[in-house]
Amino acid sequence: MTTPSRRLPLTIFCGKGGVGKTTLSLAYALRHANQGRTSLVVTSHPLPELAVSVSLAGLKEKLPVAAANLFVIHVDPREILNSEVEQQIPSKLLAEAVLSSRIYQSLVEVAPGLKEIAFLGRLQQLAEERSPDETARKFDLLVWDAPATGHFLQTLNVSKNFDLYLSGPFALLGKQLTEFFSDPSNFALIPVTTLEEMAVEETIELCEKLVGELTMRPRCVICNLTSPLLASPDPEFENLYRQMIPEGTDSNNLKFILDRHAIERSLFQRLRSAIGVELQTVERRPYCETDLDLLLDLSCRLETLSGV
Repeated sequence: MTTPSRRLPLTIFCGKGGVGKTTLSLAYALRHANQGRTSLVVTSHPLPELAVSVSLAGLKEKLPVAAANLFVIHVDPREILNSEVEQQIPSKLLAEAVLSSRIYQSLVEVAPGLKEIAFLGRLQQLAEERSPDETARKFDLLVWDAPATGHFLQTLNVSKNFDLYLSGPFALLGKQLTEFFSDPSNFALIPVTTLEEMAVEETIELCEKLVGELTMRPRCVICNLTSPLLASPDPEFENLYRQMIPEGTDSNNLKFILDRHAIERSLFQRLRSAIGVELQTVERRPYCETDLDLLLDLSCRLETLSGV
C-alpha cells in the first residue's frame, strides 16, 4: 500500500454515450484505490441504474484495500439547491413551504443552468477538499464520469454564462468555476470514443469545442474497444489482408472481419489528424467472467497508458 504525497487532480472521462466512460472511470479509480488512495467517482448515473450496468460484486473479498478506498456517488443538483434554501431560510416551516411550492419546483426544472451550476459548485468543493459538512471524508482522487457530450458541454458552458450575464452569489460561483476550469493543473480531461463513425465525429467536435470555446485542452483521447490489429503497421496489415483474402474473393467471414479492422484504422487516422491530441488505445477483450474481472483488467491496462 502506498500513501499519496500530493492530491491528484480532478479526472474527467467524457464523450458520447455508450463508449465506455463509466467502465473506464471505475477502472481508473479502482487502480488508485487498490494503491491505498481514497478515490471518489462522481457518476452521471443514479446509483441503482449504475449497479445494473456495472457490478462491483466481490470487490471486498478479492481486493479489500480497494474496497475500503473506493467510493461512488451520484450528485443530485436538486438536493443541493434544496439544502441551500434550507440554509438561507431560518424557519423550518417556511423552508418546507418554499420547497414544496409549485413555483419553486418549476423554477428548479426550467431555470436555464441552475441545476448545472449547482452540480459544478459541488464538484469544485470536492476537488478542492471543501465541503459544507466539515466531518466529510477527504479524498485523494476525484473522478467525474461525465454525462453524454451535449449535456457535458452545456454544463461546462453554464459557469461562463453565469459569470458574464448575472450578478450576486450565482455570478460569484460562476466566476470561481470559470477560474477553476481555466487552470489545467486542476483537472485531467480525457475524452473517450469507440472507432465508429458517429462516435469519432462527435469526439472531433467535442475536442474542437473544448479547445476553441472553453480553452480546455484534453490530456489525451482514449479509443476504447479497439481491434488488436490496430497496433500493427499499415504495411503489415495490408500484407496480412492480401495473404488471407486472395484477390477476387467477394464474401466470407474473414473478409468481413478484416474489412471492419480496415474501417477502424481509417477512423483512427481521421481522429488523429483532426484533433492534434495524443491518442491512447484500449483493446477489446473477447470475454471476462464478471464485471469485476473486466474492471481489474482495465485498471491494469490503464496503468500502461501515458496521460492517464
